[in-house]
Amino acid sequence: MWVPCCLFLLAASAVSAFASSSPSAPMRNILVTGGNKGQGLALCDRILSEDDGSRVFLCSRNLKRGHDAADKLRRELGERGISTCIGENNVDRIEVIKLDVTSDESVASAAKCVQDILQSSPGDDSGGLYGVVSNAGILWGYPLSELMDVCAIGVRRVCDAFLPMIQKDGRLIVVSSGLGPLMNGYATEERQRAMMDPSCTWEGTIQPMVEECLDAYASSTDQDRPKAFESIGFPGGPFAESAPDFHMYGLAKMFADVYMKVLARSHPILRINSCDPGLVYTDLILAMPRYEGMAREETNGAQTPKMGVEAAMLLLFEENAGKGSDSGMFYAMSKDKKELLHSDIDKMPNK
Repeated sequence: MWVPCCLFLLAASAVSAFASSSPSAPMRNILVTGGNKGQGLALCDRILSEDDGSRVFLCSRNLKRGHDAADKLRRELGERGISTCIGENNVDRIEVIKLDVTSDESVASAAKCVQDILQSSPGDDSGGLYGVVSNAGILWGYPLSELMDVCAIGVRRVCDAFLPMIQKDGRLIVVSSGLGPLMNGYATEERQRAMMDPSCTWEGTIQPMVEECLDAYASSTDQDRPKAFESIGFPGGPFAESAPDFHMYGLAKMFADVYMKVLARSHPILRINSCDPGLVYTDLILAMPRYEGMAREETNGAQTPKMGVEAAMLLLFEENAGKGSDSGMFYAMSKDKKELLHSDIDKMPNK
């Protein structure tokens, strides 16, 4: 299934479509984790450039790096003639929030900070957050414990903390990976049924599976790890031996997608979805031996960060994207970047 969308290359028409908010329209507050660099910063840029009624909460684990990124963004937007203030009270359209997705305390503190800003901003009658984008992530060269803490458990921390602030018909987007559906598809039928079952919960289903995976990783060596994961029902297909980092990363993303679907079932008035940005030229892929030291033009197809956030932009702003029965799904752009496609979380959209 698919939803028509605009080409990224037709950015001018996209801007006019998104930026047509009336002066009296409520401010659209959008929170982006991992917003200080890469795709997160590119998403903040596009939100502010293409929707003149928006304000972003740019979240960064390191506060200085967050402020540096915000200052750079303000300069670049100003050079393009885009205001970083909104409304009669000239509210700053960029709020920097310190947020470490691996820390319960940090996420709770960030949530309180955002709530306080929402309640105290002059002229902001939005009633909460318009959107939350769980974007922070790591990829290559990390043990499974860290991948899970950032890419699965960290996603849960962020979702649970900020979901209560999202307004009716608001958006919650989990930036995932095509490896998530792949690992779901490689899992045994028993595991797949449990993850897709309507009774699935974090505490009763997902967390025990995460712990089994962590135990299998900790008790195995690099050589016997493929068999260890096969024995618990989470084989990695060809990645188990040829690219074990992708196997582990894919499992973390798979569990994030499963939790996304749990939330979508329990919050039908919201639009809650995952999306795959595809191959994007950021420091995440440059850490991989295959791409180390390469220029983008040498990667055979890596997108710029601004291109890579197209699916997230459409899920944020397209009128009918990710709504109703299309919530709780996995989204990706078609190969020609003309369509926003979706499928369930156990398979990639048919491109």
